[in-house]
Amino acid sequence: MDYENLLTVIKQRRTIRQYQKEPVPIEEVMKVLEAARWAPSGRNTQPWEFVVVRDKDKLRIVAEILIQNIERLGEASRFSPLSVKYLRDVTTFIIVCADSRFKAAYPQSNATEELTRMYQENAERIFIESVSAAISNILLAATSLGLGTVWWTGTGESITSNRLREVLKIPQELQTICCIPLGYPTDETPPQRSPRPLETMVHLDEFDVSKWRTDQEAERFIQDKHVRAEFFKTGRVTS
Repeated sequence: MDYENLLTVIKQRRTIRQYQKEPVPIEEVMKVLEAARWAPSGRNTQPWEFVVVRDKDKLRIVAEILIQNIERLGEASRFSPLSVKYLRDVTTFIIVCADSRFKAAYPQSNATEELTRMYQENAERIFIESVSAAISNILLAATSLGLGTVWWTGTGESITSNRLREVLKIPQELQTICCIPLGYPTDETPPQRSPRPLETMVHLDEFDVSKWRTDQEAERFIQDKHVRAEFFKTGRVTS
């Protein structure tokens, strides 16, 4: 694949929250996960495990667990239970897990208290970054196959994680990193969301503080959804 074809797939990816009821063939699911297993990982640990949920009863239970997670969070979640009811239509969930035992494979040091802490923190980053690379591959592979996905991040919260462990028999050594609904999008595919301009985020040789978003801009972006269109066009929120 050349660069332009790759960039086309990247640009076509969307967060899909409306799915057809037609199940995704297991062969297509495995193609998506084949892409995931080729992701880079720290020390080639490949710490990921994928729990694919397709049984109707378990799909229903997983959907309710995720919806109840939003209900517990209330307004702080920025979603309402009604906005996530689409989960009940999902015909495949991929629960992405990560094997915490493999953190010990990453560089360690007991030379000093500071170095011990530093390398422990670094191991945590390597662990999450490795699994995130596999997740990104899943999203792009699904897009290339005409499938829709959502990177659902709430599965790591303790109540949700424990309930998923119980239902899906996930070992305690595995962290539940995220849940990815997988399905055929409806005709209501959302429009492309433009990233901020490249020149506003690239800093050559040293950080250019003049490009950095101010605290006020960041706050306005977080609090006011109406300013985001300007932000994606210019990379700044000034009005």
